Amino acid sequence: MNDSAPDLAVRIARLEAEVRQLRDLADVQDVITRYSRALDWLDESALDAVFFDDAQIDYGFFRGSGKDFKPVLMQVERAAGRRWHFTSQVKIALHGDIAEVESYNLSVASPDASPGSETQVMHFYGYYLDTIARRGGRWGILQRKHLAIAATALRDVPMQGELASLNKIGYASTAHADFRALASEPPPAR
Repeated sequence: MNDSAPDLAVRIARLEAEVRQLRDLADVQDVITRYSRALDWLDESALDAVFFDDAQIDYGFFRGSGKDFKPVLMQVERAAGRRWHFTSQVKIALHGDIAEVESYNLSVASPDASPGSETQVMHFYGYYLDTIARRGGRWGILQRKHLAIAATALRDVPMQGELASLNKIGYASTAHADFRALASEPPPAR
């Protein structure tokens, strides 16, 4: 019976380490998700919880700190009538309080807020190369480089028939009737 106590302690320690790793992976993935959500809903407070102020950002059109990038990015997003950001195929390599992350992105933007307005909808494809760090118990982007693959424009067309009855969002912001403040979003860390 005494021989099983050390085995049990080792198994518990291993399980605790696995739970910690899974939690860290989920928290890092949540940073990526919060980024898209902050842009799509024009939620500046959520964006504050994505980038650390001293983060090093390189999007090509902008190179500088996270603090200086956030207002520039929000200005770009406010100029779009509709916007949608999608990030997938997220690969994370954890190294304690640092995560090296690579993900694929698709962003869609239209100058017109009305779906089916027959305007051009721009599609942007690329990669995010991130270093995400844990500071004060919160994960955030410490370094990001965006690599563009391509941009295309497609004509938006009116939805007809049964598709015409789909809910359409139009201009999204935190003032939109369907915006929900999700309690799981962490406070910003400076």
